[in-house]
Amino acid sequence: MPKPQEVAVLEVNGLKFEDWESVWVQERWADSFTYFRFTAAERDPIINRRGGPFPLISKLQFKPGDRCTITLAGQLAVTGFIETRQVAYDAFQHGVMLIGKSDTAGPAKSSVDTKTGNFDKKNILQVAQEVLSDYPVGIKVIGALDLTPFDKLQNEKGELIWDFLERIARPRGVVMGSDSHGNFLLIGEHAFPVIAQLVEGQNIKSCQCIITEEHTYSEYRVDGQAPASDDNSGTAASEMKAKVGGTSPVFSKLITAAEQPVKTIAELQARAKNESIWHEGTKIQATIVVQGWLRDGSALWHAGEEVSVYSPMAMLNNTLKIQNCTFTQDNSSGTITTLDLVSPNLLRSRSDFNPG
Repeated sequence: MPKPQEVAVLEVNGLKFEDWESVWVQERWADSFTYFRFTAAERDPIINRRGGPFPLISKLQFKPGDRCTITLAGQLAVTGFIETRQVAYDAFQHGVMLIGKSDTAGPAKSSVDTKTGNFDKKNILQVAQEVLSDYPVGIKVIGALDLTPFDKLQNEKGELIWDFLERIARPRGVVMGSDSHGNFLLIGEHAFPVIAQLVEGQNIKSCQCIITEEHTYSEYRVDGQAPASDDNSGTAASEMKAKVGGTSPVFSKLITAAEQPVKTIAELQARAKNESIWHEGTKIQATIVVQGWLRDGSALWHAGEEVSVYSPMAMLNNTLKIQNCTFTQDNSSGTITTLDLVSPNLLRSRSDFNPG
């Protein structure tokens, strides 16, 4: 049985339910929504011989579309909605599964719909504010954004909001993300403090780690073009190229096409630098499991936080960032938190960053 402080509560329309067979909540910092899944199994008598509803199902009448909140260990973890309900039963057993997402999921899967579809001369924050203006969600800026305006920018017909924002974020070095309370994140260069230490033989329950050069290159090149003008025409405008070096031990090149026209070669150079950051940042990927949901006895773990990891067996003595944070609870594994960790620079964090 979970400790009293390690209880998951799903609340819908003032009704609370906490008698779960299993709990699974995943907060994703660089994705469009937080995801959750709960299962409840019948513990009362199975068969109602008068043809009435099964006891559990009569208690748990939450349905798709219902807005909900989730608390873990007494702390608000998710604000969102139930998307899917599954029921399975026979004469001897039955259960219910509820699956849902945080509030950003709805806007993320919606198509861009503005009066003109034209965003010329606007920066990424202005574009995000415009395309999300019809939705009850927030926008949070993490760190310092590159607010260089886009000279020419339009969305594709029917393009999804998340896909559009992620596409225009790449050339500006911005990572698109979300939190579990209905906010989209625009993540720029930033520095976060280390909030915990994970140490082999002490608080690391299990670890899987990959150190790889699979996705690194010796050279990152971006090809693009600028609108022709009196000052910039011919191949100078149509065949623009920028490149930066990489660290791959085996000589290799990556050529990427710019997502939209650029105005200056500096924009293309920045795009090449960003491409290198995101590839070079894939060298370390670790999944670490810790006991419980609270990192210091009082605070939930959260995606986006940074931790110090010391594990000689995994060859780790690094500061890593939590990309995904998964809270689970069931009878076989108990109450645990699984942290998907990556190099901080993959998510635009660097220890020496000073916003000045």
